[in-house]
Formats: sequence, C-alpha cells, structure tokens
Amino acid sequence: MEQYETAQAVHSTGAVEIDADEHIYSHPEYTQKLYDHHGFSAQTLYELINQAVQLYGDRPLFSYRSSLDTSFQSYSYKQVWNMILDIGSAMAHLGLNISNETFIGIYGSATIYYALFLYSSWCYSFVPVGIYDSLGHDGVQFIIKHANLKLIFADNLKRVHNLIECHDESSSLETIVSLSEPSLDLIEIAKAKGIRLVTYTTMMDLGKTHRIEPVPPKLTDTAVIMYTSGSTGEPKGCIITHESFICAAAGIILMLNVKDEAPRILNFMPLAHMFGCSTIVIATSMGGEIGFWQGNTNKLINEFNDFEPNLLTMVPRLLNKLYDTVMSETSRKDHLSKSDFIKVAIQSKLTEIRKGNFSCDTIWDEQVFNQIRSMFGNKIEHVVVSSAPLALEVADFCRAAFSCTFIECYGQTECIMGCWQSPNDTLSRETGIPTPVNHIKLIDIPEMGYFAKDRVGEICIRSKATFKGYLKDEAKTRATIDDACWLRTGDVGRWTTNNAMQIIDRHKNIYKLSQGEFIAPEKIEGIYGRSQFISQVYVYGDSLQNFPIAIVLLDDDFVQKWAAENDNDSIVLDTDESKRQLTEIVLKDMIEKGKERDLMSFEQVKMIAIITEPFTIENGLLTPTFKARRYAVEKKYKPLFDDCIKQSTINLRIHFLLLLFNYVKELC
Repeated sequence: MEQYETAQAVHSTGAVEIDADEHIYSHPEYTQKLYDHHGFSAQTLYELINQAVQLYGDRPLFSYRSSLDTSFQSYSYKQVWNMILDIGSAMAHLGLNISNETFIGIYGSATIYYALFLYSSWCYSFVPVGIYDSLGHDGVQFIIKHANLKLIFADNLKRVHNLIECHDESSSLETIVSLSEPSLDLIEIAKAKGIRLVTYTTMMDLGKTHRIEPVPPKLTDTAVIMYTSGSTGEPKGCIITHESFICAAAGIILMLNVKDEAPRILNFMPLAHMFGCSTIVIATSMGGEIGFWQGNTNKLINEFNDFEPNLLTMVPRLLNKLYDTVMSETSRKDHLSKSDFIKVAIQSKLTEIRKGNFSCDTIWDEQVFNQIRSMFGNKIEHVVVSSAPLALEVADFCRAAFSCTFIECYGQTECIMGCWQSPNDTLSRETGIPTPVNHIKLIDIPEMGYFAKDRVGEICIRSKATFKGYLKDEAKTRATIDDACWLRTGDVGRWTTNNAMQIIDRHKNIYKLSQGEFIAPEKIEGIYGRSQFISQVYVYGDSLQNFPIAIVLLDDDFVQKWAAENDNDSIVLDTDESKRQLTEIVLKDMIEKGKERDLMSFEQVKMIAIITEPFTIENGLLTPTFKARRYAVEKKYKPLFDDCIKQSTINLRIHFLLLLFNYVKELC
C-alpha cells in the first residue's frame, strides 16, 4: 500500500466557517476534526524514508548530472538508503553524539549531496541545519555558534574557506566535510585553527567500514532547524519537529491527489528553505524521482527540457520572467496583432479549462502554447506555485500555457503550508483554502484599516503542522505564537466570495509615513515590478517623509529596445542629461503601473534612484527564495536613500518657493 492511500483524497470547495465569533475557518471536509499524522502511515521522517525504500526500492529516487553536456544519472531508493546510512555511520564514527541534541550544518546549493545529508540526519536522530551564502560572514558565524554546530558539510572549496575564516575560539565547529579535495595548505590552515578537514569520499569509506544501524527519532523530536534570513537583525532558527513536518506533508499529499503517476520533479529550490525541503520529502513518500539542477539560472529551461518533469514546483519570480519574455516579444509595434492574438488565446483556453477541458490540441496550443510546454519537457501535468502572490495576468497566462492542474498555495517557514488550491479550483489570484491539517482565522489590524468582520485581516494559523518556536529565543516565539497556539503570520489575507484565501498585503514589513499613513513596500514592489523597464525594484519609506522612494535596477535589454523603437537613442548615452531623462521615463511608467493597480497617491513613489548592481543571493541582498533582505538592502543603500530624501526635500522647498513667488507676483 502506498503511504498516501491511508486516507481518501479530498475534493474540496470553499473554506467553511466553524466559529462565527472568532471567524475560524477549516477545510470543508474536516470541520469536526483536523486531519493529522495519525492518518498517515509514517510518523517521523525516518519512517517515511524507510517505508519508501521498502515500497519503491528499485525505482529511481535521486538523479543528477556532472555537467549540462551529460545525461542524468539515477540512484534508486535502495542505493540512496545505503548512501545515507554510510553518511550517518561516518558522522557517528567521527565523534558526533547520536542524539536529537546534535545539530549538523549543511552549507551548499540544492544538490544531491545536500539531500543525502538531510536524509542521513533523520536516520540517526541528528538535526540538520541549513546554511546559505546570503547570510553573509556574520550570519554564517552566528548560526554556527547559535546552533552549536560541530560538523558542517560544504559542497565547494569557497564555502570551506568561508567556514575556516568564520572560526574563532568561541566556535563549536570541529569537523568540516568537503565535497571537493582540499589542498594540503588548506588542510594545514584548518588544522591550525583546530578544525579537522575530511573529504566526502573519505567519509563514505568510513561509513562503509564502520556501519551502524539507524537510531530512529521520536515523533516529538526536532526534525530540522530552518533559519530565516529575515528582513531585520540576526537570523531566526525555526524549530520544525517530525510531527509538524509529517502532519504538513500529509495535508499536502491529500490536497495534491496525484496517484496515477509518481511525481518526477526537477528541484532548483534551496533545500535550506521549507518549500524546497518539503517538496523532495513529499516526492519521496509518493515514490517519485527528484532531479537536481546544476545551479545556473540561465540554463534552467535547458535542464527542465532534458529532465522532462511531470510536476513543476515554481516561484512567481520565474513565472513572471516567462510571462514578460513572451509578452515583450509580442507587444512590439510590428507585432500588435500577435499580442492581441495571445490575449485571445489565453481567454479562450481559460474558458475551456474552467469547463474541465485541459486539451492541448486546440488552435491556441498549436499557435502559441505548445512551444512553451516543450521548453519544460512537454510532460507537465501539475504546476505548484508558492513563496509569494502571483499576479493575475501571469497566473492566467500560465494556466493557459501549461493546460494542466495549476495550484497556487500559501505557506511560510513557520507553518510549512497554510492554504492550497484544490485541483478543481481554476480561479487565479487565490491561494486556496486551509489544508486538512489547519484552522485559519483573520484578526484585526486597526492601523491598516483591516478588520476580521469584513473578512480581511492578519492571517493566523493553528495546527500541529506549525513550528514549535524559534531556537533559543523565547521572546520572539511568544510574539509569534499566542497563548491559544495561533501562529501570527504577518501576512494580510482576504476571504473571497467563494471562501478562498487571497493574500493582499504584508503587516510585518510596513512603513509609517509622516502623515500617519502606512504602506506595504512588498505590495508596491510587486506592482512596479510589472514595468518592463525594471529588473528589480526596492521601495523604502521614512517616517519623516510623506511619500515613499525607490531604487531601481533596469532591464538593459528592454531599455535598448525601447530607445530604438521610440527614436530616443540619447537615453542610453552615459551623460547626466540622458540619465535624468531615463529616470523620468521610468518613474512615469512606474506611476502608470501604480494607477492601473489602484495604488493610493501616498503609496506612489515620487523619486527613484537607478542602481547598477543587482540584488543576488551571493551579495547577501536576496534570500534563497529571491526576496529582498530588507535589513541588508537598507544598510547597503542608506547613503543613497538619504541623498534621495535630501534631494526630495530640496525639490519640495523649491516648489514651495516658486508657488510663493508666483503668489506674491500676482498680488503685486
């Protein structure tokens, strides 16, 4: 029996209000009692992996390739099982205490090796802790000490160097496992700092020679510590127990309802993030195959095409890029008819999809959408989108293009997955209903004008699937989970007319302007990001100013194309006047986008500054899920923000003096 057949798949409609006083909503088929881990065959992640090995032993589990020029090489469930037992046995032989109090670090990209260390940890009751580059030197050093890490796996020599540089006398780190062969000099440098440097190959040999049986964790044991890079201050370590993880996974599997064919997924999501980590665990429990990409975003489409996944897990940023690329190529002056054709194609396909017809044999597929599906291997049957809200026009385009089950969902590290669209829900711009393991309610945010009685407010979730708190931070835990065990997400949601959740705002990342109005920068950034001039945008507010400002990274290719099509080559010249003209053009387009999306006047930026360095994970300005690290961005660009504020103040004074001058002139 497959693991997810212990409960019937759900066929949901809208959420149901089960408490009219507190406005608590549940999944329509779980109004009396929530589904939890007791209905799932595995009670811990160790059991989930072990049962999957017994059920699917010779099927491929992990697939990878050494370069884009080679074919994917697969390891079966049985082979992966032996590899993770080798790693766990080696860690014990290297001196790690087999205990749920022993935390191990994994510092690397989303590769097969990261997954092997994750799975190995769960077989020996260890607690894996993800480390990623965007944390910067201070963040990496903080996590090593905060989690008391004694052993860390690093997947390249640059990261090995970083770990050695971070090490000081107060650090707990004793062993670094390097995937790459270190030089003798590096080994000596590590040794001088009291660090043992071991290669991955040596570790695997140790595990084979000194094999020990698994030491399974308990249901209530910690499964993983997920550090969120956060928008301010030091990283917070979210404690996810085996119970929480299994409960969330069970709810997702019920909602996903994929039984005809095992999922085949190309994972490019960071495994130090809950979306990526839960994706590979769920695929494993369902007998699926997980391919791992090479890490080059410019070649990601090539990887999809070669691997041919049937289930696509995506983030809005990549779908936005796909949409913008297609639409920009068809909206040029000489292609207006083609642009209109695509819009008609989208609406026609959506009409059929909402009737339950997912056929890919229409004229619209032949003329438009088949080419898009072929880029992803032509076998996509399900698309799951999470991490951030997806714009309506992008969601509609993707539903039409992929012509399959398209699911928008909502989650965060602290709750793993809160809402999920059912497969028969074909409306865009909604993130579904509570999963069978969650209750959801909205609470008032008076300062932002949101009230639960109006079916809008901060989203709160209560479930066995939520996290247990922040590691060694009781104050932040109490501020996030109340006495009734409700998790305050910081996101603002609205129940739609069909009782589905729609994410509309953000409570935690807000600025208060001088006139007392609050603005949500991420909402504004999402709107301005639809401008084809813009590659990245960051909105900043100051309590002494009555309007926000923004820094903008331009899409150089589009600027060049726009200049050529509008006979305005001067704006691409490197002169002060051309920069001023370009800034005005971009700002005007941003304001137009804001008006189209009904931004209030106080939400519209009045001044922008153009930057040339992109936000990346490597420079610490993006999180692994491609969200701006607000604290890091504001720290780096504070002088630029200050200059903008100063200039805007000068401009306002000049404007006031001109008005005064004209007034006096009229009097005279």
